[in-house]
Amino acid sequence: MGVKIDVLNADDVSYELRGEVYRAATRSVQRATRALEQDLEAQTRGAVRGNAWRAWKSAVYPRGDTPAKDPAGEVFGNGGRRTQGLIEYWSLPGTNRAVGNRYLAVPLRAALGTSLGRHISPRQWEGRFGAKLRPLSRPGKTPLLVADGAFGPGGFTRPGLAAERRRGGQRITKTKTVAVFELIEEQPHANRVSIGSAVERASRRMAEELAKGIVALR
Repeated sequence: MGVKIDVLNADDVSYELRGEVYRAATRSVQRATRALEQDLEAQTRGAVRGNAWRAWKSAVYPRGDTPAKDPAGEVFGNGGRRTQGLIEYWSLPGTNRAVGNRYLAVPLRAALGTSLGRHISPRQWEGRFGAKLRPLSRPGKTPLLVADGAFGPGGFTRPGLAAERRRGGQRITKTKTVAVFELIEEQPHANRVSIGSAVERASRRMAEELAKGIVALR
């Protein structure tokens, strides 16, 4: 997203006026870029639990208040492959498909309760709760990853720890086999964050800001 000023090359346009127009263009890009970042943050915050909204970052060129003939701004997802995949899942149409004979592991209630929320993987869950997952096939239904454990105030609790806490007076359910992840072959993207509409709004704002800035020079 940016502005390119290419109509101010006539000799009768003063250096000072060109500088003011360039400055107005630069400021319009700065404000529109920040507005786009905030728009995407708000959409993501409303659609995704946790701090995924913090992944949106922005940059404007040139930096600071230096006027430019062709200022530009960008908003991007800051992070590695996991962050990029998260942004794609929530903002782009499409389908996640398992590779080869593998499955996609969808967290169920027993998998939640950590800072990762619904983005926790089976391996991360095992490391967090100290329990071993095992597959459970169900004829005519989707297979599961299950673990033996109980539930208490802190969520899932492995058997040995559950017994210890129960003796300590905590209200812990009896140990049972708990479904932790559902295994599916494909999953449609959530597609609940509209990047395109946010860009359109930011572009309109940029044009309005630039027009106001130029009018103010009269």
